[in-house]
Amino acid sequence: MIKTHSIKRNLINSISAIFGLFIIIVFTFVDISVDDWAQQQFTLDLQEKISQIKNITHNDIAPITDDSSSHYVYQIWKNNQTIKRSASLRSYPELDLVHTNIPINSHKLVNVTMPDNEQGQALLSSYIQRHKDGSSDYMYITVSASTKRLDHITEILDILLIGSFLLSMIIMRVVAKKIVLQGLSPLESLNKQIKTFNNNNGSNNNFIFNDSTPCYEIDLIIKELNNFLTINCNSIENEKRITSDIAHEIKTPISELITLTEVHQRFPDDERLAKTFTNDILQISNRMRVIVENLLLLQRTSSTIDLYKKPLDIVMLLDNIQQALTFKYPDITNRITINIQLESAIIADEFSIKTILTNLIDNALFYSLPTEHIKINVLSSQENTIIKVINMATVIYSAIEIEKLIQPLYQYDSSRSSDSRYGLGLSIVNNICKINQYPLSITQATTGIFTVTVSISK
Repeated sequence: MIKTHSIKRNLINSISAIFGLFIIIVFTFVDISVDDWAQQQFTLDLQEKISQIKNITHNDIAPITDDSSSHYVYQIWKNNQTIKRSASLRSYPELDLVHTNIPINSHKLVNVTMPDNEQGQALLSSYIQRHKDGSSDYMYITVSASTKRLDHITEILDILLIGSFLLSMIIMRVVAKKIVLQGLSPLESLNKQIKTFNNNNGSNNNFIFNDSTPCYEIDLIIKELNNFLTINCNSIENEKRITSDIAHEIKTPISELITLTEVHQRFPDDERLAKTFTNDILQISNRMRVIVENLLLLQRTSSTIDLYKKPLDIVMLLDNIQQALTFKYPDITNRITINIQLESAIIADEFSIKTILTNLIDNALFYSLPTEHIKINVLSSQENTIIKVINMATVIYSAIEIEKLIQPLYQYDSSRSSDSRYGLGLSIVNNICKINQYPLSITQATTGIFTVTVSISK
């Protein structure tokens, strides 16, 4: 099973790790600094003890207390001969402290083992003692002290620092968790709304996501969700309408076929029915075939089509379209005025351009008076080739109705009295334009002039 990643857990762990590393660095620096300070104090204490011993040895100063319980031990040499030992060394008459050669007037700190086998440190010091008569003696002093107290102090400091570090980590993790939870509260609120939306099932038509605590990042998600809901609801409504319209378009010719067949069965000897029966069946079947072909083409262009772009001769293409539409409009050559102003051939997919122009010209001819002329302008701009199909429409559409013209199976005539128009032409054109990324514009002037513009990028 794949482990699910948690944004909250990752944020808390990341914040804890970053600040934990920072605290470790700070506490390590403090620990090293404290240990160095304690060592320096220990060394200074030994140096002070050596200074006292020098004063006692060479000046008429009352000696400091020197008993067997002192934690210091020292030994003094004159010209490499022992002249004095601390009282605490009396129990070890055969034991000499560390005595190594070091430069005159210098000190050296070394680790040693004390007479009682405890670990300690010794400070070695050498100097020249000059007398009033001009003579001098080579003096050497070694002072040793146990580091037990020093180690004990550093251990206590280490324990305090470790405890402080753990406490800091706990406090920091609690604070980080609170900050992250507070920061993710808008996301949690959105998650609850999504759960509510999922539980509503069919009652989500008017559902709107909202941000109780405005947050820039969450606000972007909410806007996209609401936009998705709007598009989805519109798509569902559109699909319902299309399904109903398809059923209506298919039902009508099927009903006609059934009715015609039943009548022919009841009156098989009626010459009037027998004479037109075959043609009527063929005509109704052809209507059904056209509906199905257009629906299949609409479905094909709703997803994707293979595009093979190549140079096209727009004049030859328009001639072929006119010839193909001659059976529907015998006077098509007299009704169409073509104005082509191109510097070079159009680079486009032939199927796409042919389908677009065929549907636009067919619509323009059908929805214009027989006496009206259709204009087809093909113009060239710096970036696009612009195709305009202009006709004088018999109906003045509102802005909302113009927007609905590209919806599948939408017809201005709600009674659907026409048996040759199915409201699919402009829908197919719109889908092909989207696939080819051609801007499509549909406008109508107050005078009734209807213009469809397709811009083909060069």
